[in-house]
Amino acid sequence: MNVVFAVKQYISKMIEDSGPGMKVLLMDKETTGIVSMVYTQSEILQKEVYLFERIDSQNREIMKHLKAICFLRPTKVLHILNCHLPRHMQDTRI
Repeated sequence: MNVVFAVKQYISKMIEDSGPGMKVLLMDKETTGIVSMVYTQSEILQKEVYLFERIDSQNREIMKHLKAICFLRPTKVLHILNCHLPRHMQDTRI
């Protein structure tokens, strides 16, 4: 199996599941590298992902008009953060 193809399909599925509209892709250090290996910026822009942001960024603006897609590596810190999110924002897939 082609690993690049499999990862690209996984990311595409996350994007498709979020529905139509403008989106932001939130990533951590590891997943940022993964996305950049399988997608060009123009390819992902065609899927209505207009902003790429690191979850550890200190200067994040609140943009309620964008849907957030979180592609994060499961860690203990992430689990703690997820426990403090409102129920409708918690993702059941890890």
